Amino acid sequence: MLVVAARPAGGQNPAITDQNPDTPGANHLEIVDPLALRITPAIDEDVVDPPVDWWHGSVTQSVLDVPHWVTFDLETVLLDTLHSSPRISSVSRDASISLEKIIQQDAAFDSTVLFDSTLGRTSDPAGNTLVGADRLNEESLITRGGIRRSGRRGTIVDLAQEFEFLDSNSNFFDPTDQGKTRLSLSLSQPLLGRGGQVYNERLLTQARLDADISWNEMRSDVERRIADVVAAYWKLYELRCHLLQQNELLKRGRRIEEIIRARRGFDAGGIELAKARQRVARRVDRKVLLTAEVKKQQARLASLVGSEELSAAQGTLEMIPLESPVFPDIQFNLRDAVLQGIENRPEVRAAATDLESAALSIQVTRAELAPQLNAVVDTYLAGLNGNYNVFQSLVDQVSEGSPGVSAGLRYEMPSGRRAARSRHREAHHRYQQRSEDLREAIQLTRAEIETSLITVNTAMQQQRTKHRLLVTAINEERILTRRWEMMGGDGAAVGTVLENLLDAQQRRTDAEREWITAQSQYLSSLVNLQRAMGTLLMRKGIAPVKEQCGTAIHFIQNDSTDGPTGQLETGTFAPSPSDIPSNLEERP
Repeated sequence: MLVVAARPAGGQNPAITDQNPDTPGANHLEIVDPLALRITPAIDEDVVDPPVDWWHGSVTQSVLDVPHWVTFDLETVLLDTLHSSPRISSVSRDASISLEKIIQQDAAFDSTVLFDSTLGRTSDPAGNTLVGADRLNEESLITRGGIRRSGRRGTIVDLAQEFEFLDSNSNFFDPTDQGKTRLSLSLSQPLLGRGGQVYNERLLTQARLDADISWNEMRSDVERRIADVVAAYWKLYELRCHLLQQNELLKRGRRIEEIIRARRGFDAGGIELAKARQRVARRVDRKVLLTAEVKKQQARLASLVGSEELSAAQGTLEMIPLESPVFPDIQFNLRDAVLQGIENRPEVRAAATDLESAALSIQVTRAELAPQLNAVVDTYLAGLNGNYNVFQSLVDQVSEGSPGVSAGLRYEMPSGRRAARSRHREAHHRYQQRSEDLREAIQLTRAEIETSLITVNTAMQQQRTKHRLLVTAINEERILTRRWEMMGGDGAAVGTVLENLLDAQQRRTDAEREWITAQSQYLSSLVNLQRAMGTLLMRKGIAPVKEQCGTAIHFIQNDSTDGPTGQLETGTFAPSPSDIPSNLEERP
């Protein structure tokens, strides 16, 4: 505050007057030296809680000078990620391929319709006088149709009906122009180890295990991408807050520069103005860097989302997050978190499935150690008529005569069974290896959950400490600002007070940045904890679904189920993943 006084008329110096100031009519006018004036304001030294989150409303407004802008909340950006991300689409296709393998292996037990037809003519030199000619000439048409089916215990059933038209120039060919029919049924059944359902469905079971592994890998990749998108969302929010805080710091610095410029030649010297200008220049430089960081973070978020509209509009688009941080006061229990992680973590489930696959290999190789012994049974009915009368032969095959039957055993065993024994030992080694892999996956899950839990608790505590630090920094700046405004120029003392004020302004902005960074880290650490526990998709209400007429997998998001382990979102459910490009608007 500047105090200005006037000189009396006549040029008398009131500073050396001998008049008694109490004498009536005396000259009471006095020039007060501003440099000698010291006014100590009544400042409450106790720390009070000022409104520290002043940027809360401004962060949802435009902060960049670009022609377009788009607003979105967290659930909207997650929906667009599920719909547009090439990475999520790729891993879902991989899982769909694994599901198709199950159908292919299960189709091996479907019935197969067989049909073949052969038209032939032979002309061979006669090898005996029974032919009655120099060459034996025969013409034939054979048509065969039937069904073959493989059972789930190794049984192979083949049912076929054969029609044959045959003509020959042999003298003993009777009847002529023959029409033959033959209905045959054959059955083969393994009797030893290869006759069980486990062995014969081994490829189907392995396909199911591979699909389960692929499904868990898909879940892991999707959870990682969702966690990256959430972290990028809050990082963008953090950087936008940093830019607003830097703008406010720059504004306060320019205000001081304007005051010093107005005081120049009165109670402010050139050194004070140079200091203020130097700080303002440094703050402008920092603003340029923060603006670039915001744009780079927008590009990263657009890349993670994978939307073509967002990627094409980069450079001319400002992405404005609408959601504000919510910080529930949560208490986590390490034991419960580890149990949930072991139960739900995709990596643990995939390792357990690998162990199950190794156990299947042991069962299969154990069955292959036994000799291969198959029971084979064949039976048939046949009919024969002349004049190509296959229809009468078809009747005769069931009405005349009796079935022909043959049965036998087929035995096979390699000498020494060295290959089978080696495969069995290999399967045991693989089982032990998969056991160690599962144990390591559990240990890594526990370590990651414990680390994530420590990070969450640390970030939670930093929420409070950074807030207290910010409050003290704001009060420090207030006190130094009021003191500087109340002081006149007394040389070095004013320069020191100004330097302290500029430092206090920087400390306040640094404290604001650290507080908003702690908020962003806290939200990201919650998401990382949920991912470590394998519950992130459930908490976000994200579920993979298959098409009704196929195995194509898509991801949908229902209402978020975030509960006691992390309430991260407060925005409304967005109805469509196309909301982001549809919100594109021209700046006025």
